[in-house]
Formats: sequence, C-alpha cells, structure tokens
Amino acid sequence: MSLARRIFFLLLALVAGLGWTGCGGGCATTTLSTSGGSSGGPTGGVSTGGTVCGPGTAGPGGNSAAFLYYLGTNNILGAGLSKTGTFASLTPFTPPTLPSSAGSDMLVVSKKFLYLPQNDSLTIQAFTIDHTSGALTAISGSPFTSAGADAIASDPAGRFLFVGNNNTGKISVFQVNSANGALVPTPGSPFSAFNLDFAHLLAVDGTGKFLYVGQGSAFLPVHAFSIDQKSGALSPVAGSPFALNVAGVRTDFTGKYAVGFSGTVGDNHLYVFAIDATTGALASVSGSPFATAATRLLDLKVHPSSQFVYSFGRDFSGSIAATEGFQLDPSTGALTALPGSPFTSLPTVFDCKWDQGGGEAFCTNSTTSAFSVLDTNPSTGAPAHTVTDLSVTRNTVPFVPTD
Repeated sequence: MSLARRIFFLLLALVAGLGWTGCGGGCATTTLSTSGGSSGGPTGGVSTGGTVCGPGTAGPGGNSAAFLYYLGTNNILGAGLSKTGTFASLTPFTPPTLPSSAGSDMLVVSKKFLYLPQNDSLTIQAFTIDHTSGALTAISGSPFTSAGADAIASDPAGRFLFVGNNNTGKISVFQVNSANGALVPTPGSPFSAFNLDFAHLLAVDGTGKFLYVGQGSAFLPVHAFSIDQKSGALSPVAGSPFALNVAGVRTDFTGKYAVGFSGTVGDNHLYVFAIDATTGALASVSGSPFATAATRLLDLKVHPSSQFVYSFGRDFSGSIAATEGFQLDPSTGALTALPGSPFTSLPTVFDCKWDQGGGEAFCTNSTTSAFSVLDTNPSTGAPAHTVTDLSVTRNTVPFVPTD
C-alpha cells in the first residue's frame, strides 16, 4: 500500500475506530471481558467467580471477590472488590514499576497471568497474580520482545497470546507456558497478510479456532486467520478479508457469533455475523444490522455468558450516551433490547469489562475520574449500581479485572 493511502486510512481508523479498546473474544480475560457464568444464578450481590469458560465456582481467597488492575504513572495499580461490596485500592500493595506509562490494553489469561503491551518499546510486561493478596510478580524473562504491542487477545484455553501492531499490521504470536506464564514466540511469528495495515482489534472465537483482526475503520475489511491448535501459527481463512462495514468485531464465547459496529458518524447499528464453525467465514445473520438509541457507537462488549451484548456510544449532543443492553438469541443471533435499556439511571460510562464469572462489570465513568462497578443480573442482563465508585487520578487508561 502506498504511503499516502496508508496515511489516509490511518486517519480514518483513528476517527472511526475511536473507542475500540480491550481485547477481543475468548474466555481468557474479562475482555473484560470473559467467560461464562450461570444463567440462573442469584441476582445482584458480588460474584464469587467462575472458571475460564464455565459456571461459577469459588472465588479468589482473601477478602476480595475480584481484582481490578489499571495503568498508573510508570506502574500498575490495583484495587479489590470485597465480598461485602467494598471497592477500594489494595492495601498493602506494591505497584510494579514500569519503564514508561505507555500501554494500550491489559489482558488476564487463565486468571493467573497479566500482560501489558507497551508500544513505545515493543515489549510485553508480564506478571503472575496472587489471588489471596492481589500482588503482581514479574514473570521470569519479562518484558518479552514483540513485533507489535497495541491490540492483544488470547485463545479461550490460554495457550496462545496474540499481539497486533496498529502501524504495520503484523501480529506476534506466543505460546503461553501454563505453569509460569512465560511467553515463547510461535515459529513463523510475526504473521502478516496482504493489505492488512492496521492490527487494531483482535478477537478470538469461543472455540479458539479463528482470529479476527479489525483495522479500526469501517472502510477497511476484517481479516480472518485459522489458528494452528498445536503451535498457534496463523493462516488466512478462505475468503478473507471480509468487507463487513465494521471497524472490528468482538466474539461471543460459544464460537457462534461475532458482533461489530462501524464507528462512523450517523451509523448507530450493531452488526451481527454468524461464524462458520468449519471455515471461520463471517455471514450476516437475519435482521442485521440492529439499531441502537445512540447516534454513534464507540464500543461494544459481549457478556461472558454469551447471552447479552452491551453497547457504548454518544448522543445527539456528542456526550456519552446511556449504556444499552441487548439479548443475543443463541439460535439466530438476533439482538433484542433488554428491559430498561438504555439504562439512564446508571452512571454514564464509555467502557466496561466483566470479570470471568460475569457478575460484575468494571467501567470507566465518563463524568468523574473514577471506576464504577455494575452488578449484572445473570438471568436478565440488567445492570445495577450498588457499589461506591473508586476515585482515581486517571481512568482513561488500560485496565482489566479478574475474579
């Protein structure tokens, strides 16, 4: 691609893709989602955790039901949501020192390891998580060198880590040591594809077979790769790239659907695609796209249970709009607005990430410098604001929760 064309599409990606943050599908992070909770559990309260892709089990030890990690000034800060509903900074907690404050996203894999790409040095900072105290300990060999350090995702089983470069389109793939979290480059990494210029948003389907790469602009196609189940190596799927009119997609955790939005002014729709389980190809479901109440969408998240989709956008005045929620039909992929959506009684937030059990959404408050917690009813998908917000110096930073 010519330099002039790259610059043109980069500007489009920066504008149309504004708001795309967080990792894609897969059950390895929250991102934030990520993984399934029981559909018939109790309402409200504090989630007690869940397995990577299964129903809720016992939560972490100590007094915390979930942890939140977020980027500080040259360090990573930590907070805990107690089992009694208190949301506060971890004490005692020694924030790991970083070489800089650069970072575009955070990812938790298998509830055990935290990864932070730093794009100024093209490295990945890696830590183990102590689920009693919340302490972070650097993994041996960290930081790990990468050809990309922008977008990040993992497969549901936590075997592979994918890291994209938003300037070159290259995708680094690592094998994750399940015992200590160390990263080993997959043979052939980094991977690239013809005309993939901006690896802006990565999403792995719920089966861990396919990786979808959005370029941050509805004017650019979504690339799809099959994932070698032994090595993690990437191969373009037949028919890729796909012109879908979306900046990127996020996947559900059953492996059946991908949901995207264009990010362009005047398009307030959610686009739902069925994933071909054999080829990985994406095809619009009947009725797609589905309209939202916002005037422009900034982001979306799929609930860990795969039952619900939540969107975040702007209203006619340009302000952050109320969060919207939708039921995702498991048979057809159709979206139906949840009762009470848009949720105007909740704090206005522009991003939310769920813990793995799906009981709590940790969100960036748009009106104050704080993180808000939204309890999520596992049966209805209705969010509730019952926990006092955590005030921070800056909340427009990479963050990730884990239960």
